[in-house]
Amino acid sequence: MNNKFPRTPFSTPLSGSARETEIRLKNIFSGPKKRPPALFLVLVFSACLLCGNLVSCQVAEPDSGVARLNNAQQGDVSLSDYTARAVTIDPDFPPQTEEEEWLLQALFTDADMLRPFQEPKARLMNFIQKDGYILGTAFVEDHLENTLILGVMDKETHELTDSVFRRDLHASVLNTVTFQSSDGEYRLLYTFNGQENGQYTGEAGVVRLDGAFMAWEWPVEGDAGLVNDPPVGPKGAFQDYQDYWDSHLALLAPGGLDVYAVNPDFEYGKEEPASMWQLDHGETFYYNSSSAEELPMPIYFQSLNWLNEQTNDPGGWRIISLTMDEGLSTEGMDCFTLQAREGMGSNILFTDLFFSYERTGNRKSYNSLDHAGAVEIYQNLLERRDNSSPNEPDKDNDWDWDDEKWEVWDEEWEKEQEARQITEYQSVGVTMDGKDYYYQGQLVNIFLDQRPDKSVRTLNQNPAGTVNVKILRNQDGSITGAAYLTDAETAELSELFEE
Repeated sequence: MNNKFPRTPFSTPLSGSARETEIRLKNIFSGPKKRPPALFLVLVFSACLLCGNLVSCQVAEPDSGVARLNNAQQGDVSLSDYTARAVTIDPDFPPQTEEEEWLLQALFTDADMLRPFQEPKARLMNFIQKDGYILGTAFVEDHLENTLILGVMDKETHELTDSVFRRDLHASVLNTVTFQSSDGEYRLLYTFNGQENGQYTGEAGVVRLDGAFMAWEWPVEGDAGLVNDPPVGPKGAFQDYQDYWDSHLALLAPGGLDVYAVNPDFEYGKEEPASMWQLDHGETFYYNSSSAEELPMPIYFQSLNWLNEQTNDPGGWRIISLTMDEGLSTEGMDCFTLQAREGMGSNILFTDLFFSYERTGNRKSYNSLDHAGAVEIYQNLLERRDNSSPNEPDKDNDWDWDDEKWEVWDEEWEKEQEARQITEYQSVGVTMDGKDYYYQGQLVNIFLDQRPDKSVRTLNQNPAGTVNVKILRNQDGSITGAAYLTDAETAELSELFEE
């Protein structure tokens, strides 16, 4: 039997020498070989200890000055006893540039001084930059809790402009998205959710750079880490931020967030309702074709309500995409394909939802959800292929697995991979329209997706695009996010396309 392997979906062949192209791409994205000297790092960390602005969250009096509060209580180690240590980088998520290393180290050190980590693994999740400052967010996995860190670094001095915003939560997951707002400036959106007493809990926010400071725009305006108003910079908004998240939960959604509020019928010890959360409203911050603002009423929220009822887990699943399937739609009944993902897991759900409508001219007025098709939940679509072989066929398949059957099976597997890839791209803000890629609604010029070994999975260019984007993957190949290409990376790839 001739074992044939399917072509890799979304691969783009490059002209010229394949070996030369591969080497060049690996050199571009392997990161700088030169690292800051050890002695220099020690001197910088010592300066941070002498000059850093560490404030205990145990504030005696509200009028005693400007204080930054975190939900991490001050540890037993005093500032004078603290010894700076190098950040323990998560090997699956290494920084891509020297500047990213500086940023991660600065965020980690300041948070570690507040309360030392035990067995940390840190990774830089995302960042935005403007006028010589860079606002970054890091995620630290530790022994008992995971940690969200937000802070601003001066790109020239590599020093933080203020102490970090730190939050700690058991079994938590951090998701981040950067997007360009209507004023042309970039914002950072995050959700930080975990569990407490058997229920979901967490917080979210939209943050921007305000000079050398970070400023929240949602759900509060100001600095969510400051109790009082500082002499300069955004006003203190800690209490308002804390009060909001005492009674709300937010999950990433197409274009923004889905926000849940406490269900008044919930009581600990009662069997129903099992979840303390019920859907409250949505927040849209950027364009996405699957968002509640772009879809006709009441498609999005009817679909989300169905998802919550189907899983019996409000606040546990989030919509990744919701798109019309013209092939399954009929006159008077449209089909929308729903793709959803666990908020704190990796399971992915697929189903078709059918909505009836009345037509007036070219306008459709949709009714409530009519019915749903079969529900499929996958932990990893690749498992279906890995667990099948010509010698051990699927229980529902009695093929003899000759060359023709392999071709048919490969075509089906390839379609599943394409669907899976599109879903994963959408989960980090990347959508496709034909062969064009969009990131947060912006047409992409250069789009790059590489495997962990730096070989190319997808490389695409559309000169009409306005942004340059790369997909971030960990060592097992799973997508962890999307980010803008650096100027150096863009220049190298542009030169490659010209050749």
